[in-house]
Amino acid sequence: MKIISVFAIALMSMMWAQNNALIMQDAIVVNITNGAVLNVAQTNPAGIVRQGTANGIIRSEGELNRVAWHINNATGTYNIPFGVTTAAANQLPFSYQVTVAGSNPGALVVSTYATASDNTTYPTVAPAVTNVSACWPAGSCQDRSLYAVDRFFILRKSGWLTEPQSLMVFPYRDVEWAAPNTITEANLGAQYWNSTKWEPGWFSGIPPIGTADPTNNRVTGINAATVGGNASNLYTWILVDKTNPLPVELSSFNVSCPDNKVPLIEWVTQSETNNAYFIISRSLDGHTWEPIATITGAGNSNEPRYYFYYDTKAEGQAFYYSLEQVDFDGTKHEGPIATTTCSSTSFLAIGEINVYGDQDKHVFVTYNSNKAEPVVVEVFDAIGKLIYQNTFHAVEGLNTFKFSIENLPRAYYMIKITTSSKQQSNKLLLGNIR
Repeated sequence: MKIISVFAIALMSMMWAQNNALIMQDAIVVNITNGAVLNVAQTNPAGIVRQGTANGIIRSEGELNRVAWHINNATGTYNIPFGVTTAAANQLPFSYQVTVAGSNPGALVVSTYATASDNTTYPTVAPAVTNVSACWPAGSCQDRSLYAVDRFFILRKSGWLTEPQSLMVFPYRDVEWAAPNTITEANLGAQYWNSTKWEPGWFSGIPPIGTADPTNNRVTGINAATVGGNASNLYTWILVDKTNPLPVELSSFNVSCPDNKVPLIEWVTQSETNNAYFIISRSLDGHTWEPIATITGAGNSNEPRYYFYYDTKAEGQAFYYSLEQVDFDGTKHEGPIATTTCSSTSFLAIGEINVYGDQDKHVFVTYNSNKAEPVVVEVFDAIGKLIYQNTFHAVEGLNTFKFSIENLPRAYYMIKITTSSKQQSNKLLLGNIR
């Protein structure tokens, strides 16, 4: 076995090239070290050719030990025979199939390396990877490295004002998914780092990209464009098990009594993937739970989302509240628990008015009246402009009026309620909360 080391930082071509092709004879090892870049100045997919026993490899094993293939505006399937050793079990043939050409000039710059079982050390090529975790809630992030193959692929470009469109194949070695990892090989798919988190959602119901091929130790048909990514696929990639989803990143969950009467349950998500809805449950002892509300989720979101719910039927004693998240496929994920005590009972005193909203953009006015009478509801924006007015007709006893205002910008609004005996104003956050 012959080993050729590439250790110059500058781009370079192999001296034994034919028509600018890298001809790899038998079990040759091209070892890229010390941040070198192996330059393949051949636009044809035959720019790297393996001959003879055809088990030669290019050893990268470092994020800065890269191959730069000058594809320019050509198309075809470009195979880079990465590997750790020439043994069949350690071969890592990577494939980049250009389906729509990019501009000229342009080069694919790619490297790969194995990691420890916790996937450290993370790639630092911008945008640097910062975690392989899922958070529910924030501050209680759970490491998911044992569901990830112990190898990164880092794809970038040189040139290409117009990037190509591509499909990819990512290989792996058995040792990179085996124990202590807890991976089912047939469940493997690919995710890419979008500068803050993994897409398409870490272990989400929207599955990681591609098709598992356990027989050949690879995942095929990988294309970030299928889930909103860049069609050129120039990201940092990892292979993960599609199971064990935790698609919602919850940053806060709080229960309070803002008027010392009705519990207010609030929570904020930083991101959501495959999130169908939330279930709020209530308990007296923290063990026996009663579902009290279902709140529609955002589905898929990359921005903070604010949710709230007023429990108007809570009695004046200590209650526990739990939050559960449900995927579109019905998978449930237990969330945090909080508790509070509000002094009033579930029944409003005569003349008392309560105002609250829900995630479906509805506003509720609850009013306990001692007679039938009209109730005027008005909504004003931050500069005092009247944007909604309606008259509801109360009956004797407990009344609940429901209304919604479409296309409101997200902001706080003043809601004014006028009855024959009193006038009350409440501040409420409305608009674009789905």
